[in-house]
Amino acid sequence: MSLTRKDVHVEITLIKGEDDLKGTMVIDRDSRLSDALNNSQKNFIVLSDYNGVHHILNKRHVVKAVEIESLELELNKTE
Repeated sequence: MSLTRKDVHVEITLIKGEDDLKGTMVIDRDSRLSDALNNSQKNFIVLSDYNGVHHILNKRHVVKAVEIESLELELNKTE
């Protein structure tokens, strides 16, 4: 893990209404998820899902992005 970047666990809803994507995004350590999504110099984000698949997403297709707390992740794994 880099000292300038951090992993953020997220759930993303896309415009097409497909299943929500859950995984991790790597963002700048001093940024919030909203900062990464509002960065006008980058049109795409990379989401690594929990099956090891990397998704390159156009930010214009993202309807909702929510940071998932680690406790919520643990609860979902036990269900």
